[in-house]
Amino acid sequence: MKLNRLTLLLALLLISTVFVSTKLEDDYFVFPINPGQRNYLSGNFCELRSSHMHAGLDIKVGGVVGAPVHAAAAGYISRIKISWGGYGNALYLQHPNGTTTVYAHMDEFNEQIAQYVREAQYKMKSFDIELFPDKADFTIKRGEVIGKAGNSGSSGGPHLHFEIRDANQVPMDPLQYNFSEIIDNVAPYVRKVALVTLDKDARINGQFGRFEFPVQSNGNRYEVSENIRVQGEVGVEIAAFDRADGVRNVYGVTSTEMSFDGEPQFSYLTDKLAFSYARNIHVFTNYEERYRQDRTFYKLYVDEGNALPLYKTTNSQGKLMINDDKQHQVDIKLIDHYGNSSSLRISMKGNKPEPESNFKVQYFGKPYNDKNYHIRGNVLQLYVPVEKDPEGIYQRKLAKFFASRMDYEAPPAYVVNDVAVYLWDLRQGTPDSVDLCGKTQKLPIKMKVPAYNAFSFYQPEMDVYFSKSSLFDTLYLTTHYKVEADREIFSIHEDHTPLKSSINVKLKPRMMPPGPKQKMNVYKISNSGDLGYEGGEWNGNTISFDTRSFGDYVLAADTIAPVITPVNVNSRQIKFKIEDQMSGIKSYDVYVNDKWVLMKYDYKWNVIWSDPQDDKAELKGDYKLVVKDNVGNESVFEGKI
Repeated sequence: MKLNRLTLLLALLLISTVFVSTKLEDDYFVFPINPGQRNYLSGNFCELRSSHMHAGLDIKVGGVVGAPVHAAAAGYISRIKISWGGYGNALYLQHPNGTTTVYAHMDEFNEQIAQYVREAQYKMKSFDIELFPDKADFTIKRGEVIGKAGNSGSSGGPHLHFEIRDANQVPMDPLQYNFSEIIDNVAPYVRKVALVTLDKDARINGQFGRFEFPVQSNGNRYEVSENIRVQGEVGVEIAAFDRADGVRNVYGVTSTEMSFDGEPQFSYLTDKLAFSYARNIHVFTNYEERYRQDRTFYKLYVDEGNALPLYKTTNSQGKLMINDDKQHQVDIKLIDHYGNSSSLRISMKGNKPEPESNFKVQYFGKPYNDKNYHIRGNVLQLYVPVEKDPEGIYQRKLAKFFASRMDYEAPPAYVVNDVAVYLWDLRQGTPDSVDLCGKTQKLPIKMKVPAYNAFSFYQPEMDVYFSKSSLFDTLYLTTHYKVEADREIFSIHEDHTPLKSSINVKLKPRMMPPGPKQKMNVYKISNSGDLGYEGGEWNGNTISFDTRSFGDYVLAADTIAPVITPVNVNSRQIKFKIEDQMSGIKSYDVYVNDKWVLMKYDYKWNVIWSDPQDDKAELKGDYKLVVKDNVGNESVFEGKI
């Protein structure tokens, strides 16, 4: 059916209207803190956090709570969420252009919103609450004060977390709307560069592995002074950060571009990112190095399992291939939101290594001193001190790998710093042991676990269940079981390997720690030896739990009830400190004359305090506080006001 002219005109008008309504002008939003005045940020968009990319701006408020928070644009409150962790006290404003702005870690809301929330909390008898008001309940004007900035939830200090989301609730970089309140004339900084081999035959200065190099700077120009010898497929990683005028805070780098011999190879731009990609930070950066040395290196190549939609690359995905003896040059440009840029140059010389030589190097590619093996990608590395004959010449001995009920002999790939380095491609088979010069060494690799497939692994001490989405890449699973200091330690792979989503683990203890079974749960051992509560569900003599991290786990019983300490108890306020040293606080309730009283909770300080339904009414009579931990231990504190 053909459209007549009037219908066509109306259709074009509708399309034009939709386009205009979704286009955001620079002056559509007002800055939410001290609009029109100079402001400072403590965090920028897509700054890298421990388990996610930052979804907005962290705006400084002078280190104290109470700064007025202004609505960035006209609209209505579509969601209110109160929680002891996460965003704390958070408001969500829906705007006519389809966007949503978010204001988190607030200290309090304006009086009208606060009363609405308090009534709902008393009705549900819960501090944690999530509400979805009707459109007509809270109509907000542009610039209207909706509350005060604070330090609620998982906040490290007073500030406002501010987001702008598109019509699909995808966070966007708020700085793209050119807020004049933020001034930035500082270019990104480069701390260090790393090169990593990406296949078994690749070498960096004659070695397989990952190697870091210092940089020299001249203003915003950086370079690696060493001409690095490279052969095969390698990836570039960079430790860098951004800054702004007037603050010492460090931010994430908005954009990075890399070329190889003048040809563009790789770039990323962090201007928009859905929450569903949050865990991909573990492949956007080098997760193992963040774990090992608490330093963030951006990968300038797309690693296996990385689904982030931030990149523009060639077919090589940013991975560089050098298979000649020529000189090559890598140029990297780092750009922040305001266009400030820095450059980095890396010189590489194609080089075919001499496997027979025993050479000395400054950078030795042995990641860990406490073990003589390491798995990088699909390659197992073994490090064996060389034996020398009476004339001082090293003995080039074969290693025998035992895999799939067969044995395979392999010479060292090279000898460096008097250490023979053997490389085994795990795709050929998963060895359970290796004979190194007459000495057999058991290897902890138990199984090859494919990514994107459900997989179950069974052992006498534990079972591990992987879902289709648990892994970023193929995993060569290692497990270990030992008894130490009268407790069983269940080791599930390496802490420095990331998980994309949870795995389910069933532990089969051979001995039970002291304490009642109903109080017995799974705890993860941290690097400092502390225990972190994981929980678990008993089924007969086995206990199952879900986890999103590999590491060492133990069973322990929590038989100690939470500790209650009164801070302030009078007719105007009830305030307590509540602590639990093992499984953690699960719930708390306060009653005055048998009536439930709302208590706000700051878990960072272990403090709860009253928020009466009637601000003018005095608290009088008998009171009782009941606190429970995660395994059901209960403490009760009673008194009279």
